[in-house]
Amino acid sequence: MLKKLSSNKTWFWIWALYHGGVIAAFLISLIFTKGLHFDADFTKMMPSSAESEAARIADRAISQGSGSTVFILASHQDFQTAKKAAETACEELSKHQSKFKSLNLYTDDGTAGEIQEFLGTWRANLLNPETQNLLNSKGGPEKLAQKALIQAYGGFSMTSLETLAEDPFMLDQINLASYLQAVSDSGTALSPKDGVLAVQFQDRWFVMIRGELSQEGARMASKENAVPLIYDVCFPLEKDGVRFAFYGTNFHSYKSSTSAQSEISVISTVSLIAVILILLFVFRSGLPLLGSLFSISASVLIAFCATHLFFGNIHMTALVFGTSLIGSCIDYSLHYFINWKTEKSLDSAEKIRRHLFNGLILSLVSTELCFTLLIFAPFGMLKQMAVFSLTGILSSFLTTGGFFTLFKLPPAEKRTIPFLEKLNFRIPHRKAVSLAVPALIFVTSAVILVVKHQEVKISNNITNLYKMEGRLKDDTVLAYQVLDYSPSSWLIVEGDTVDQVLQTEERLAPQIPDHYICTSRFIPSPSRQKESVKAASKLIPLAPAQYENLGFDADYAEDFAAAVNSASSVLTPESPLPETLQTLLNMLWVGEVNGKFYSIILPSKVSDEGFYKKLAADNPGVYYENKIADINGGLNKLTKLIMLMFAAAFVVIAIIMKFFYSWRETLKIVSIPVLSILVITAVFVLAGLKIEFFCITGVILVFGLGLDYVIYRMENKENKTEAFAIALSFLTTAISFGALALSSFVPVHVIGLSIFSGLVTAFVCAIL
Repeated sequence: MLKKLSSNKTWFWIWALYHGGVIAAFLISLIFTKGLHFDADFTKMMPSSAESEAARIADRAISQGSGSTVFILASHQDFQTAKKAAETACEELSKHQSKFKSLNLYTDDGTAGEIQEFLGTWRANLLNPETQNLLNSKGGPEKLAQKALIQAYGGFSMTSLETLAEDPFMLDQINLASYLQAVSDSGTALSPKDGVLAVQFQDRWFVMIRGELSQEGARMASKENAVPLIYDVCFPLEKDGVRFAFYGTNFHSYKSSTSAQSEISVISTVSLIAVILILLFVFRSGLPLLGSLFSISASVLIAFCATHLFFGNIHMTALVFGTSLIGSCIDYSLHYFINWKTEKSLDSAEKIRRHLFNGLILSLVSTELCFTLLIFAPFGMLKQMAVFSLTGILSSFLTTGGFFTLFKLPPAEKRTIPFLEKLNFRIPHRKAVSLAVPALIFVTSAVILVVKHQEVKISNNITNLYKMEGRLKDDTVLAYQVLDYSPSSWLIVEGDTVDQVLQTEERLAPQIPDHYICTSRFIPSPSRQKESVKAASKLIPLAPAQYENLGFDADYAEDFAAAVNSASSVLTPESPLPETLQTLLNMLWVGEVNGKFYSIILPSKVSDEGFYKKLAADNPGVYYENKIADINGGLNKLTKLIMLMFAAAFVVIAIIMKFFYSWRETLKIVSIPVLSILVITAVFVLAGLKIEFFCITGVILVFGLGLDYVIYRMENKENKTEAFAIALSFLTTAISFGALALSSFVPVHVIGLSIFSGLVTAFVCAIL
């Protein structure tokens, strides 16, 4: 069996089955997922500290409803000019229906009409509390009847007078006013003016276009994304004082994804060019270069296919991070080709593989173990990074053992590297230096941490992960001031029944100081609906006289009475609703989760967070959620979890190493990651950065990658060839991670800086 496993043919088939299987599965998955999907939105992949499943579902419900919404503000000192610019932009954007679910400029886009029809069906169920109180008061029905007559003959009515035959007391108008106010409270500070939503701010008029992107229009890193279309339509209209402002997460996601794409190109290109030049200089041969580039390409391809296959999409951060495989995956190739080029005693591919096997397999196990641990972290982006690296590095390992061994060895006279022969790896006063340098690194890092111990903080803040710049930053600030709309906090209501949840909402609603929306403003509780029907029934005795006063036959009163008396059914959040209301309820009504019912009370902004926290604390079954604080709390928990994972990996790998090395050698090996952590922490303190979960993620990756150097060194203590291979491996890895550290994408920059600092430390200590 061992003999079979050592054959080149067996290794090749293992390599072919792994790569062919992953690619085939990926291609099949594209049929069901309908193409490639990229993501750049951090908030959708951020971990949550919410303990209840309902809170997480509520977060997703709101994100799905508001995450695809974009606001386009056309502004000018003259209202009509601003309105004209908005109309032109809206007309042009409307030609691209595939990119938008909806695009609204005018306030009468059928909203009032469809709501009015809906209210006509349920008019007796939907009377607001004030109207119910009036009808239940002495003389109240008569007052309401008189008011309806005044409105009917006064000619000013929000509802059509054509419905008077069914609605002589104009209940629809009362209900419509309540509904339109609730719809208005669901959005911005703008108000209707000349058929559009507008507001005057700092001597300029702002007219709003509100759009909801389709799945195609919201797709990141895609030519089909609606954001560049919006820019292409609006920017040419910016003349003669017209100015557009854009607001919504999609604008930022588009910018970050396109920036990430550009950085992928730059980082990959620079890293590849550097690697190519290094390999050409060292080997003076095309085969090691082509083989190494093939290994890198195969690793990235397999990593991409596997990640997309497992998750159905790939996040841009995982893809950017994947460029680090250029450095880490090439390690295996370099160790193989350096021996292929120089070690004449290894006169066959099988011998080269056997010579490298212990070091390669221990390196693979230690690295893959660290990435495997990250898969269990409750964080989608981190899982993608882990799967990307796991599958990519395994690909490189199998390529080295199962594909490179098919190459013929060079003739004996050509198995030499002139550059290597000129190098002298002897370190003067080696024992003293090998003690002094690590000691100096340790003391320097320790002194920095002691002196600046107050700056050593484990802190996560999602707002620091993305930096707004330029025009988009100016637009965001301006639009935020104009719209006065930033729904980032909400109340979650829990109950055993639908009625209980909606009654709780109705009890809390009068206490809320900000504009807000909730389910009960559109769908009252069943209890309140029954009270509404009961109150409406008090108008039945007045109906004959009311119809006569309106000029109708008194026989209509019988139909009115029958309609009120038959209103026994109850409207629920699951009932068919007008599209406008259904869109809002998709955000507000969570529904049943594990036998409980949940809903959301969503303020357009929170003026006093302390009030909402107290309101939740004073009412059982009510919870307050702040999305930013929730994500930061989730990141803090995740950071601690990763630190525990690091400790677990440290113990497991120490045990594994003990099976291969003595206690003294094992302690030397495991001490290097500890020293790397000290250096990383000191570097972050000097750079003014907080120790957060991206930094800690870098630490655990350093633990896996940095161990490679010391393992190779332990396996070949006095081998000049392997020492050179380690140095070359470090150089290529340092280039790729050093390039990541230059990224403007904050998470990628932090990971790159963390890993680069740690790997430099690991390399220096391994060589010594």
